[in-house]
Amino acid sequence: MKRVTIGDVAARAGVSTATVSRVLNGGLVAESTAAKVREATETLGYSPNALTRSIFAGRSSTIGVVVRDLSSPFYLDLIRGIDEVAAAADSPVMLANTDRDPAREAAQVRAMDQQRVRGLVITTDETADDHARRMASNGTPCVVIARTAPGLHSISLDDVAAGWLMAAHLAERGRSRVGIVSGRDRPTQVKRGEGLRLGLAGHGLRAPDEVLVANDDEVDEAVGSLLRRNDTVVCTTGRLTVAVHTALTARGLTMPDDVGFLTMDDFPWAGALGISVVAQPSYEMGRRAAEIVVAEPADPVEVVFEPTLIARGSC
Repeated sequence: MKRVTIGDVAARAGVSTATVSRVLNGGLVAESTAAKVREATETLGYSPNALTRSIFAGRSSTIGVVVRDLSSPFYLDLIRGIDEVAAAADSPVMLANTDRDPAREAAQVRAMDQQRVRGLVITTDETADDHARRMASNGTPCVVIARTAPGLHSISLDDVAAGWLMAAHLAERGRSRVGIVSGRDRPTQVKRGEGLRLGLAGHGLRAPDEVLVANDDEVDEAVGSLLRRNDTVVCTTGRLTVAVHTALTARGLTMPDDVGFLTMDDFPWAGALGISVVAQPSYEMGRRAAEIVVAEPADPVEVVFEPTLIARGSC
């Protein structure tokens, strides 16, 4: 079947296509004429062409979202928050996953610009910032998640405070020999480690050992090296939680009797496993990011959320 066109609607309503366009876009038209257009639109099942609207407006109504890793519960809740605000603003969401590949991150941001998105939310590293800033200078609101970037809106967590929360919880549980498993080259994890070290020092405890890993394959060896002189393992990124937990349980260790375990980011089965976490409000962060896109503030907005400790007994 041939797609119904604006010309078909105009012919049925007995008006011009320009009049149909004014009605559909909220222009000033006599109510009797508008009623005929609405009746024709409903009867014919006409769907306005968003692409044509985008051409005349100079941009689409779509909000672009570029995330690093869809396997992470953090990003899933973040997207849910973005989508709810976008839906209320009649904006579809265009999603791209980059699997933590900097080249793909930069390419996806360029692709969003080529699609003339209404706004952009990114969780990429710094490699995509220059293009995002060019988009912002052309009037496209761009929001960076989980860090700050000069000239761009940002939504982040107080990562130093997250480390402090970890330290306070470990001290309260009598954990004095702490080892850290951390991912490489992420400012968020560096700040969490900094907060943890400062917090432990504030409680009179020794500085923790730390091992940096690039991927899950390196986690088992890292955990083994930390266990040689520590009774507690802290993971500064939710992405490595499963790998660290597996490395501990594969050694026959139980928590908290044999080893303490504390990690970042809550996830659906953390409660069932009794894993204590420091959570960030990713759903609320997503909502706030989308609200900034919709509001289009003239000056960069920087929003910092506070972390929350959820103690479940693994320490």
